[in-house]
Amino acid sequence: MFYFRALFAALIATLALQSALAAKPNPLIGKPAPDFVLKGLDGTNRRLSEYRGQVVLVNFWARWAGLSRQEMPALEQIHGTYERAGLIVLGVSIDEDLERAREFAAATHVTYPMLFDSGEATGTGYGIEKLPMTVLVDRGGIVRYANVGFKHGDEKIYLEQIRELLRE
Repeated sequence: MFYFRALFAALIATLALQSALAAKPNPLIGKPAPDFVLKGLDGTNRRLSEYRGQVVLVNFWARWAGLSRQEMPALEQIHGTYERAGLIVLGVSIDEDLERAREFAAATHVTYPMLFDSGEATGTGYGIEKLPMTVLVDRGGIVRYANVGFKHGDEKIYLEQIRELLRE
């Protein structure tokens, strides 16, 4: 009986710690989004600051991150629905193997721009510790929302945030 109580107490402590860590606010929120210039799948360079005046969703991903693969269809749907309203969706691969990342991006058939951070400088600037990571930047270039990981239902939160930012 003592063993089960100890195991249960350890489980509760672990869950409490995970909850506390998950609740930690992202230090980027409320600060200017770190600017970047990255080459896209189409060969053109894109600079985040070029999209000032529009709402930007930046999704950091990697081909080996299963949650990234799950999130991409939801982001494609958001992109298709809100592009005309002024939303820009940018996918940023932080894969080490640039060629395999390009092949994966081409195979996803998403229509939003796919960019490649071959030097990992952009990911470092955003403090990425886990993938995927999705960041929403307002029209003034300020980070307003960030989500690490992906689970079913996150896209609804993205939509609420996007609609609010587009109304501003």
